[in-house]
Amino acid sequence: MPDDDRIPTSLAGGWRKVLRYLQGREPADRTADAVTRALAATLRATNGVPGIRGIAARMQDAAAAGSVSGSRLPGSAEARRHVPTDVAERAAAALAAGMPGELALVSSPEAALVLARRLLDDLAFHYGFDRMAPLLIRDGTYGAPELQSLLAEVLASDQVSKLAKRLLNRPDGVGLRAPSRSRPRVAPENLLHADLGEI
Repeated sequence: MPDDDRIPTSLAGGWRKVLRYLQGREPADRTADAVTRALAATLRATNGVPGIRGIAARMQDAAAAGSVSGSRLPGSAEARRHVPTDVAERAAAALAAGMPGELALVSSPEAALVLARRLLDDLAFHYGFDRMAPLLIRDGTYGAPELQSLLAEVLASDQVSKLAKRLLNRPDGVGLRAPSRSRPRVAPENLLHADLGEI
C-alpha cells in the first residue's frame, strides 16, 4: 500500500461536534449547521484553496477539450503539497470528465461555484465523514443506506451552498465564516405553549 493511502482516524474539533450530533441523531438541519461550521474552520486552518478560480478555469478547458486523464487536472505542483488544493483538483477532474456538456454551457463564475460546492462535499468526506462512517455503522447508530441518505441531505443544505459562495469570496480561508443558521420566527402567542426543545 502506498504511503499516502492511509486512512486517518482522528477528528479535528468541529468534526467531533458533527460526530456527536450524528451519534445523537440530531435533526439534519442542526447537523448541517455543525458541518458548515466544521468546513469553515477546516478551510481557515488549511488556508483554503487560493487557486480555486484558476482550477475551475482549467476544469472548463479540460472539459471542452475532452482531455481529462487520471484523477487530477494536470499542471499544478501545489496540489501535491496542499491537501485542499489536491481535493479541489480531483473534484475538478471528476466534474470535467462527468459533465463536460454542462460545463461548456456555464459562465466562469458559475463553473467556480459548481467546483466550490463539489469541493465542500469532498472535504466533508475527507476530513470528517469517511472517518465517522465506520464508527456510526459499527455501533448500530445508522445502517449504511440511512447514513448515506442523511449525509447527502446535510450536504445539499442551504448552509453548505451559502458557504460555497463565501469560499469564492475568501478563497484563502482568511475570515471565512459559516453562515448563520436561519430559524423560523415564532409568533409571541405561540411561544406560551411551545416545546422549549423546538425553539
